[in-house]
Amino acid sequence: MAQDSLASNKFRIGTVNVHSFRSPFSRKSNAKVLASILAPYNLDVLAVEEMRNDNNNWTTLHEQLSLNYSVVGLSGGLSFGNAIASRHPIVEHSNQITQERYTGGSRAMLQCRLGGNHSFVQNRTFAVTHLDHFDEDDRLTQIKEFIPDSNNINILLGDMNALTQEDYSDKYLHDIIVKKRELNGWEQPRFELMHLLTNVWGFEDTFRKMNSKLKDTHVVTCSYGTRIDYIFHRPLLNDEWELTECFIVDTRRSTDHNAIVATFERKL
Repeated sequence: MAQDSLASNKFRIGTVNVHSFRSPFSRKSNAKVLASILAPYNLDVLAVEEMRNDNNNWTTLHEQLSLNYSVVGLSGGLSFGNAIASRHPIVEHSNQITQERYTGGSRAMLQCRLGGNHSFVQNRTFAVTHLDHFDEDDRLTQIKEFIPDSNNINILLGDMNALTQEDYSDKYLHDIIVKKRELNGWEQPRFELMHLLTNVWGFEDTFRKMNSKLKDTHVVTCSYGTRIDYIFHRPLLNDEWELTECFIVDTRRSTDHNAIVATFERKL
């Protein structure tokens, strides 16, 4: 009983880009490795991006984490998209697909509401998306089409492919990010998407809120030396839950992204 009571006072959420359930280095399935890495965190909800609708790998991952309720949201006609797994029943879900064509392909936002007795899930909507990897203007168009603020999303997760300016010192931004992008012919760093989400729409960047002094290599979530994976939070009115930690989990090269985990606790 004491353990159940303690568990009900915490709620932990994670997200990771699974790279089509294939290690970018060995090309073998990474589902079991990711499950072993994430298992110690006792997640209540896991959102994944860049997943193939491969029942074996997705089932392996979420069942080994004891997240027995799941839903998949694909991007267009492809067997490719996002997914959410939960320890708590999924009572409602929907998947929105972009209407415009993009160089980086169609994108989707999967959202759901959870049931059960845990008080954190009451009146909250969870969503996951994976935005364009080529162009900030396309990312802005996509997020405005999804309008998570008007759709009353409370927890927004995913691979945003977008940068937060406060994550980097001037030297790191120039020497690591700008130079690498010039060398590869990629777009230069832009920060409008994060400004829209946090300053205009009022989402909290949970990692930056809990780790305001970390910069440069300490914030990296992808193989290009940047933080592009996020958990955003919009508290309820008079919310009895508060964010208490958010951290990066090293996925040990099983995918080309690190995972992000955020913990919420009931206020005393």
